[in-house]
Amino acid sequence: MNMPIMSRPAGEAQTQPFVREAVRRRLLAVAHQIGGLIDLEPHHRLPGAEGGILLMERNLLVTGTSQFRPLGWDPAEEICLRHGLDILLLRFDAYQVSFDICMHSRNSWLIDYRGWSADGELWFVPRADDGSPYLKASQYSLLLTDHPPFASARQREAGLAAACPWNAPKEVRA
Repeated sequence: MNMPIMSRPAGEAQTQPFVREAVRRRLLAVAHQIGGLIDLEPHHRLPGAEGGILLMERNLLVTGTSQFRPLGWDPAEEICLRHGLDILLLRFDAYQVSFDICMHSRNSWLIDYRGWSADGELWFVPRADDGSPYLKASQYSLLLTDHPPFASARQREAGLAAACPWNAPKEVRA
């Protein structure tokens, strides 16, 4: 059996736990949706970024885990603060994808967001309409806004399905 060997982070940097292949596929899909030049080995320039994907034009590190909150926040926040990058922490389990977002311009995490897409634009929207900001993946970075990219619950659901088609519920047959 062949097992990937990951190099240790430089110095005392923390690193995300090993990223499973299923999580890695979702990371690549999200990075592709956001667009721009993709660095698949950011740990060469960012200690602790093993398993992540760097979108330098967007000032964004996309990383992922299959662990529950709050696991993964500390190493991601360290990278965010140390390098001035926004962090998109993808959480994937067998049923759904959610995102936790650490922005270098804020002092707190944006937690439990979903991908939303329409007309070629990718947004990150809060799970519930609780007054949390919305984020648009723009040409240069993640942009915060108080206004949702949709006008109705139907548009919200359609955009959620378009952004993350692997989240669609599937019937399981015994």
